[in-house]
Order: sequence, then C-alpha cells, then structure tokens
Amino acid sequence: MATNVIEAFVRMIGQIFGVDRIGEESRQEFATQAYRVSAERGLRAAWAVFVLGLPLFLLIDFATWKSGQWDVQPAHERIFWWRVALTGLLVTLLVLGRLIPDERKCDRVFAWSSAIAFPLFGAWFAIVCQTLITDASIYALFLIGTAVLFPLPLLRKLLIYPATLLVLLAGLTWTSADPVSMYHVTVNATCVGIGAIVVEAVAMRTYAADFAKSIEIELERRRADTLLRNVLPATVAERLKRDPTTRVEHHPAVSVLFADFVGFGKLTQDLPPEQMIALLDQLFHEFDEAADRFGVEKIKTLGDSYMAACGVPAAQPDHALRTAQLALRIQAIAGRFKSDRGLPVRVRVGLHTGPAIAGVIGRKKFCYDLWGDTINFAAQLQASSAPDRIHVSEAMRSALGDEFRFAAREPIALKGRAQVSTYDLIGRTIEGEPFNDRLARMETPA
Repeated sequence: MATNVIEAFVRMIGQIFGVDRIGEESRQEFATQAYRVSAERGLRAAWAVFVLGLPLFLLIDFATWKSGQWDVQPAHERIFWWRVALTGLLVTLLVLGRLIPDERKCDRVFAWSSAIAFPLFGAWFAIVCQTLITDASIYALFLIGTAVLFPLPLLRKLLIYPATLLVLLAGLTWTSADPVSMYHVTVNATCVGIGAIVVEAVAMRTYAADFAKSIEIELERRRADTLLRNVLPATVAERLKRDPTTRVEHHPAVSVLFADFVGFGKLTQDLPPEQMIALLDQLFHEFDEAADRFGVEKIKTLGDSYMAACGVPAAQPDHALRTAQLALRIQAIAGRFKSDRGLPVRVRVGLHTGPAIAGVIGRKKFCYDLWGDTINFAAQLQASSAPDRIHVSEAMRSALGDEFRFAAREPIALKGRAQVSTYDLIGRTIEGEPFNDRLARMETPA
C-alpha cells in the first residue's frame, strides 16, 4: 500500500514537472544534463560573486569601518566575518570544480553545492541590506534565482528553502534585528518560497519539454544519417553533409563488378510475386554481406542486376583482388540457392578495372554512381558472359596476376570496340589459403 502511494506521488511529481514526457531510457540522460547545467551555472555565479561581489562588499566594509560605524553598530563587524566565511565557501566550490576527476560526480557535487550556496549568499546579502537600509527583501530574488537557475530534483531541493530561511533568521538575530522586522522577513520569505516552487515547476516543465524535443530531434537526425548512409557510402555521406557542393571525384584505379541472373524474366513468371521478391531480396542481401566482408562498395541494384566497385570512395591498392573474391563468392551463393532450393538461379558476372568518375547526383533523392569507359566495359563483359561464368578483361587478368586461374576465350567484338581478348575467371590459384592470409602475404616485402 505504502509503495503504491509513493509511486503515485512520484508519477504526480513527474506530471507536474513534465518529466513524464521523457522516455524511461532518457531520464538518466536528462538528470545528467540537469546536473551539468546546474554545475555550469553555479560555476559562473561563483566566479561572478568572487570577482565582482566580494570586492564591492569589501569596499562597503572599508567605508563603514572608516566612518566609525563598526563602533556604533556591531552588526557591521559580524557581517564582515560572515563574508569571510562565505568567501571560504566560494573558494571551496571553485576548488571542487577542479579536484574531482569523475565529471558526472563533479557535476552532481558542484550542482548541489551551488544550489545551496546561492540562497546562502542571498541570505547574507539580505542581512547586509537589513543592517544598512532595514530591508531584507533582496532575499526573495535569490530564492527565485535558485528555482530558475538550478534544475535539480524538487524533493531534495525543497529542503534548501527552509534551511536558508533559518540561516537568514539566525543572522538577523545575530545582528540584533528587531522582532517586527524578523516577523516580516519570515512571512515574506515563506510566501516567496512558495512562489519559487511554482516558478520551479514552470521552469522544469519547460526544461523537460525542451529536452524531450531535443531527444526527438536527435533521433530524427540519427534516422536521417542512417538513411543517408544506406543510400551513400559513409565517407561520401559525411563529406556531402559538410560540403553539399562536393559531388564529383576522379579515381585512377577502380575495379567494377556487374552481375545479373540468367532467365530472370521466366523466373518471375513461374514464381508468385511475393516469393520472387523474397528470393531476390535474400540473394542481394547475401551479396551485400559478401561485399562488406571483402571491402567492396555496393553501388546499386536495378531489377535483377547488381553493381559493386572497389577503390571508391577510398582508394584500395588491392581493389582487383577484393573484387575478384566477391565475384567468386557471388557465384558460390547463386550455386547454393540453385542446389538447395531447386531453382534455376544462374548468375553471370563481368569484371573490369581502370579509371572512373564517381559522384552524387540528385537533389531530392541522392544516388551515388560511377561513370566512364571502365563501367561501360564491365557492363558489356557481364552482358556477354556465359551463365555461371565470371567474364574478365585483359586489364583485370593482368591486375590479378598469378593469384587466380583463368580460361582464355575467343576474342570478341563488343559495341564500340575492336576485337578484345577476354577470359573466364575460374578460381583461386591457392584454394586452401584464407583470403586475409593471402592479403598479408602479398603486402609483406619479399
């Protein structure tokens, strides 16, 4: 029963202060930020009082001492020693901000120290004013300031108001204030304290609403960044965010892969649309995983065609090797689907290497693409490849060297080209050696 009452009270406090608008997973972050804000404001206030307030009051002390008021009014001397004690407190706060290594713990300690020191300074200022001009209403300003400046948990913070009021009354008694003045101060401070709680409720609701909105904005930004990285390579996306005008890059050495499925049109007629789309999605998903594994950048898919490249957007010295590995992996994936599911999944692949232009096109829908003769040649090799074969150019064969086995094909005439020598990539020369080990061996000087 008691637990339910406490939970209901906590929910009510959350609704009053707007904290219920913040998700459970974000409340710890909200508390951390509240402590950090309070600590930063407290540090600025401490420096302001230390640099501006204390010299001013020292001048007042000197003036009242010089004029002989300390002998007539002993309260002036007592206020001086109060000021010395407060100076020690401010110095302690400033030192605390430097000594505690844990930033979060430091924020909490400094936030609470500042929230206590600020109304204490107000009580001291009120005693000074009561002594000089018989008016301690300045204390109300510091109570409101405490409510607004330090967004801390209310249940604990409520203890500050009556505690500092007691300090104020004790100080007034020490400076021999008359009972009527103390009564007025007590009534006024109590009313202002209630008002400060109301002000704090409004301030906390506003602060919680702003925090909740900032969380929503941050989540939207992350979703947008994730979407952008799904459309564009990560480095290109970051570069485009920094400078939207940088859209075209020239790459001297790029390996390009095109792959498509033989007889895909007939497959779409034989399979229900949902099954056909699911099959294509799973195939391309495994192609993507293989591309990530070998460090090859997927460029796009169009229908049943898959395009990838290595050497963009960042240069890769072993781009040809990585792209050839991806081609063999794609061939193996298609073969597994054919044997496991009994579906006529046959893939043909084209590989070429050379210079290319890369860039982002589009304004509303971005697209990262490649252009140049290297891309056109790779697409022609794929289109002229035999089913279940990897068709490569002479340039690709030279780039791969003796790491792979090839079968020469009859020279063929491609659109816009004379007779060209091409090859079928058969497999790796060293079948049992892991890919990463071969890379390490290739990079090790002889």
